[in-house]
Amino acid sequence: MSMDVFWTLGGETDGEFPWDPARRWRWDPQRLLQVASAIDNLPFSGALMAIGVPGAYDPWAIAAAAATRTRRMRFLIATYPGVVTPTQLALQALTLDHLSEGRLMLNIVGSNPLTMAAHGLHFDKEERYAMLEEYWRSFAELYAGGSPANGRYFDIDHPEHLLGIEPMQTPHPPLWGAGGSPAGLSAVVPLVDTYLPAAGTPQEMAERTRAARDFAVANGLRVPHFGVSLGVLVRETEEEAWEAARRRLARMPLETVRSNIGYRAALEVDRSELDDRQRRCLDAVTEGRLPEPRDLEFYPNLWNGPIERLGLDLIRALPLPGAMLIGSAEQVAERMREIQELAGIDRFILWAPPFLEEAYRVADLLLPLLDLRSELAPPGPALRARPHPLAPIGGIA
Repeated sequence: MSMDVFWTLGGETDGEFPWDPARRWRWDPQRLLQVASAIDNLPFSGALMAIGVPGAYDPWAIAAAAATRTRRMRFLIATYPGVVTPTQLALQALTLDHLSEGRLMLNIVGSNPLTMAAHGLHFDKEERYAMLEEYWRSFAELYAGGSPANGRYFDIDHPEHLLGIEPMQTPHPPLWGAGGSPAGLSAVVPLVDTYLPAAGTPQEMAERTRAARDFAVANGLRVPHFGVSLGVLVRETEEEAWEAARRRLARMPLETVRSNIGYRAALEVDRSELDDRQRRCLDAVTEGRLPEPRDLEFYPNLWNGPIERLGLDLIRALPLPGAMLIGSAEQVAERMREIQELAGIDRFILWAPPFLEEAYRVADLLLPLLDLRSELAPPGPALRARPHPLAPIGGIA
């Protein structure tokens, strides 16, 4: 079965050890454009451009700069409803779609009240989802040249005074989104082309995609595609991958682990609910040690390694994406196929710092083992040259 594989651009701090303040690389727009060029020239379908990380550049500005330097990669831009008006978002989307010749996609984000509060938006969960639905339906109509009916949150009059650009995509750029609660499913599934369940074991992800599929069928909706965001640590052999994991974990200061939300969340859980592996992880940090890398493996070739903004999600208590694929290229490819088979996930968003170097490593080792398709972006050139027959070697007369 074929799949699309995306990379990540601009939403994370960079460097081999970004969780170590002494080894974190500074934000550099020129490096982001280098990563975009690499994605464009490798067989990735595009890149997720996330938001909500302190110090990160605006994804729309980076995408606009990258659009003129690339020709095939898709830009999947994470967007919070209400940060700009639906009319302004339609103008931004139409503009970037023309700059990129129709390569824009949008990732609906609506479940982070901290980020929305930073924009002056204060809603409880129920009202946040109600605003989200109205916002995205208004955007879709505005992008297509229509005029949405007045709603509870947006009273839009005569948008034609501002909008007049012909749409590049019909009916609008593809929408991706997540929402695991009943309210989230109800708000997001009717809107999206690709539904993003939280990462976990293949069986856990299968339960989440099944819930979204059942909701769509029960409500007469088209069943969306399914995607997931996963980190990746792939090497030529399993031993090399776990050695890289040990090296990376050793560069996470213990005080960083203890001060971050992953450890705090673990302390709030009843220890009787933890398995032996989880208790070993929690005990190690409590006693002043880093856990063993293998104790962070919660399923074959899936682990919770160090992440700059989370520390260590010791017992998988956090809703944020922290799970990573790990192992040899063959093992990681096998796990991705298992996730696809069990959960129906055929769109993978991968990430790994440092983002430029790891993009090439993943393209070299992993992507040749996968059945990639070009539904979302034209196929990129293979990293390795095609073998060619040697010219016959003649004898000396």
